[in-house]
Amino acid sequence: MKKSIRARAFAPALSVLSLAVVASLQVQAFEVNPVVISATRMEQPLSQVLSSVSVITRADIDKSQAATLADLLQGETGFEFGRNGGPGTVTSFFLRGQNSSNVALMIDGVRVQPDSIGSLTQTDLPLSQIERIEVLRGGAGALYGDAAIGGVINIYTRKGKGQLRPYGSVSYGTYNTRDVSVGYGGEVNGKSLDLNAGSTKSDGFSSMNKRQNTNTDPADNGYSKNNASLRFEDKLTQSLMLGVRIATSTSDTSYDKNDANAYALKTTNDTYSFYARQQMNDAWFNTLDLTRAELKYEDLKNGNPYPASSLSFSFINGKQNALRWGNVYEISKSHKASFGADILRDDYDTSGDNGYKINRNTNGYYAGLTSVFDALTLQANVRRDLIDIDYTAYGSLSQSSIGATSTLFGAGYQLNSKWKLTGTTSTGFRAPTAYDISTNAAVKQEEFKSEEAGLVYADANTYGRLVYFKTTTNSAIGYDLNWAAVNIGETRVDGIEANLRTNWYGNRIKLSAVQQDPWSITDNEQLGRRARHFGSVDISRQYMSYEVGTRIYAAGERKDSHYNAHMLAGYSTVAFYVSRKIDNEWTARVKLENAFDREYQLAYGYNTPGRGIYATLQYQPK
Repeated sequence: MKKSIRARAFAPALSVLSLAVVASLQVQAFEVNPVVISATRMEQPLSQVLSSVSVITRADIDKSQAATLADLLQGETGFEFGRNGGPGTVTSFFLRGQNSSNVALMIDGVRVQPDSIGSLTQTDLPLSQIERIEVLRGGAGALYGDAAIGGVINIYTRKGKGQLRPYGSVSYGTYNTRDVSVGYGGEVNGKSLDLNAGSTKSDGFSSMNKRQNTNTDPADNGYSKNNASLRFEDKLTQSLMLGVRIATSTSDTSYDKNDANAYALKTTNDTYSFYARQQMNDAWFNTLDLTRAELKYEDLKNGNPYPASSLSFSFINGKQNALRWGNVYEISKSHKASFGADILRDDYDTSGDNGYKINRNTNGYYAGLTSVFDALTLQANVRRDLIDIDYTAYGSLSQSSIGATSTLFGAGYQLNSKWKLTGTTSTGFRAPTAYDISTNAAVKQEEFKSEEAGLVYADANTYGRLVYFKTTTNSAIGYDLNWAAVNIGETRVDGIEANLRTNWYGNRIKLSAVQQDPWSITDNEQLGRRARHFGSVDISRQYMSYEVGTRIYAAGERKDSHYNAHMLAGYSTVAFYVSRKIDNEWTARVKLENAFDREYQLAYGYNTPGRGIYATLQYQPK
C-alpha cells in the first residue's frame, strides 16, 4: 500500500537534482556552501556534512518579511507547522513527519524548555533577534539527546560585527500590522556589542472559523509583542573570549474558543546567558555556557484570571538553568573529536487548586569522532542521558528516572569533485512527559531508529541534496481506556526529500520537495497535520537596484488529529515580492502574501491569513 513511495517520488526528485548539473552556466554567484555546526557540533562546510542541513541567514530573514518563526521556516525541506489562528496562538512544529514533541528547538545551543505535555514553548521568538538558523533533519539524539528524532532547529542570535553603527526597520501592512525594530552594534578593539529592541502590533483576524464553530466570537483577534536584547563579547586575550547575553520579550495575544467569551494569553520570556570561548592550545577548543531562562504565561477570560477551582490555569511559570560544556579536539588534519556535557534543571508550576508542579533534571554526556580518509568520510557519535522527572498534583508525587544511550554512525564517499554519496543510521529516544508519568509512573521512553541515504551535488554556486529517510518506533506512548500512558504505539515515517539552492542564468532559485508517508501502524492512519507531499519554490532575479521574486508553497491533504475524523484539504499559496536598494544603507521591500487569497487551514476550525500586502523600509549600513 505504501511501499511505492520511493518509485513515486524518485523521478521528480531526481529531476530537481539534474538542474544542479546545468547550474555551472550561472552568471551570478551567492553563498550556497556555508559553514555549519549542528551536524557534528563542530564547524564543517555544508558540502562535507553527512546529515541533511539547511541554513537560513540574516539576509534570508530580511528578504522573507516573515511575521513569525513558523512563517519563516515554512518552505524549508521537511518542515511543516500547525497553528490555531494567527501569530502568537498555539503553534506546533513538525520535522521529517515527526510530532512537535519529537523536535528539539535550541537557542544558541541550549535546548528550549518543553511544557508538561512535551510541547515547544518558544515558537514565537522575535525574528529581529536572530542572526541565522540551522535546520538539522533526521535522528540527532547522539548529539542533542531527548526528542531530537525529527531533527533540530538551532537558532543563533545576533552578535556585533563590523563598525559600530545603528540599524533598523519599519513595516506596515494588512490587518493594520505595524512593526518597528532598531539596533546598534559592531566590533572594535576585540569587543563586540549588539543592542536590539522591537515592537509588533496587529489587529489580526478572527482566529476561529465561524462556519465550523458557530458559537465563537467573530471579532478580530489582535496580537502585540515587545522585545529587547543585549549581547556583549570581550576578547580578553588571543585565546580567551567572554560574553554575556540578556534578552526579554512580552506578548499579548487574543484568541477564540467556541463561545462568546474573550480570551487572551500574555507571555513573558527572559533569558540571561554568560559564556566563555577558549583556544586551549593549537588542537583544543573549549566552550562553556551558563544560561537562565524564565517563562511566564497568564491566561485570561474576559480580562480576568480563571477561578482557583477551575481546571484551566491562569498562571504558568517555567524556569530553566542550563550548563553547556563543549570541546573540539583536532587529533590531526583528518581526525576531529568532540565531547562535552549538557546539564539542565527545569521547573514548571501552575496556579489554582488543580495546579501542578514539575521538576526535571537532565544530565547528558556526549562524544563524537569525524575522520576523513581521502574520498571516504566517517562519523561516529554516542550520547548518554540521565533524566529524573518529578510531577506533583493534588498532593500526589509521581516520579520517573530514565537512562538512555543514543548512537549515530555515518559515512560519505566523494565520487568526484562535485558528487558525493552519504548515509547515516542512528538511534534516539523521547522521554515521557510529566503528564505521562502522572498517569503511569512505569511508562518508558519512546525509542526510535532512523536511517537515511543521500546523494549530494555541490560546486561554487550550487548545492543540492536528494535523501531517502526512514524512522520507526515500536514503543510510542499512547493511552489506554483509562487515559493512562502506555508504550503501545508503532509508527513509521519514510520518504524522499530533495532540496536545491542555486543561481541559474541569473535566477536565484531555492527549491524543496518532500514525498513522505507519516503513518501510525497501530491506528492504521496518517499522522495528524502532516502531509504526504509538500514543497516550495522561491525564484528571484536582480535587475539593477531591484530584486523581484515569487514564492510558491503547496501541501497535500492532512488528517487533523487522531482524536477526530476531520481532513484538512490540500492547498497552495503564492507570494510576490520586490525590493529596491536605494543606496548602500537603505532598502525598500514590498511583499504580496497569499496573492490569490486562498482559504486553507493548518488546524481544523481555525482561520489563516488571507491576501495581504506588507511594506518595509530597512536601514542597514554596510
